[in-house]
Amino acid sequence: MSQLRPLGRLAFSALVFVTLARISPDTVHAQDEGSQPPPTPQEAQLHHDAPTVMDWTPEQIRARPELQHLQMAEDQAELPAILQEVGKRVARFFDDFPNTTCTEEVLSELCWAAGRECGVTFEGKFRYLLLARQAEGGQIMTEYRTDAKGRPIDYRRLQPGQILTSGFVGASLQHFDPQIQKASRFRYFGRQSVNRKEAEVVGFAEIPGKYPHPIDFRQENGVVLLFVQGLAWIDATTYQILRFQTHLLAPRPDVGLERLETRIEFHAIRLPETSNAFWLPTKVVVEAWLNHQHFRNTHRYSDFKLFRVESRIGPVVEK
Repeated sequence: MSQLRPLGRLAFSALVFVTLARISPDTVHAQDEGSQPPPTPQEAQLHHDAPTVMDWTPEQIRARPELQHLQMAEDQAELPAILQEVGKRVARFFDDFPNTTCTEEVLSELCWAAGRECGVTFEGKFRYLLLARQAEGGQIMTEYRTDAKGRPIDYRRLQPGQILTSGFVGASLQHFDPQIQKASRFRYFGRQSVNRKEAEVVGFAEIPGKYPHPIDFRQENGVVLLFVQGLAWIDATTYQILRFQTHLLAPRPDVGLERLETRIEFHAIRLPETSNAFWLPTKVVVEAWLNHQHFRNTHRYSDFKLFRVESRIGPVVEK
């Protein structure tokens, strides 16, 4: 799993998309700004012409299943205040977040018949770690998984057709970080009820060439940058992100990636020995349409605890 270098206050590992038999060349992960190759003319034109959530008409908005019963905004007057408040909330989250571990259950499926029928390709239960540490420039968050004995997962053991995804905390919040908001465009859609809470619905679209943490899709013949857009449901009172979803800014038929969608549900988790609750993902669904095949990963997280490394000091026994 990749780790970003510090940018301003924080950095983190983002979506890791481990696929097929050749694990090393076929990986989707985030990269730092310094190593980002410039987009090709074809990539620039592809994203320039792509319709985004900024362009959705009222008819298109009403047709979206996830936006049913939305009270549509009449204008964008409230957007600056919403972005400012949610930015403060995200900044506090990263500044205060303690090292955390939880249990992760993953179900991977290969689907057909428009997703109505699926066959299980992989099931796993892992120890998932969220580690934060201070570094020059600010906080760094790293996400990775281990087995029950704390050993890192060897992704090379995945079989052809199996996909394992991760990196849903930092990657999902980064767009609303105050230092990174300028790298996306935003649109206020209005209000909607989410789990009996009134939520502000805000759309975003990464700006290719400006966004510092694009996802790259590595293949044997090179690297292709991926950019996403999506929606966030933000508590209208606390400005906590309750729900988050993304999809590609533009399909990439040149690499066989037609669609890539992520849906994340956040819930308040109160960790032992902490005074405040942290809103963390409890369920994540990732769907990818790759080379005319439909993959679905469902992640469930539970049993959150503070993570500590214990060491013992004892006498040295000379041989």
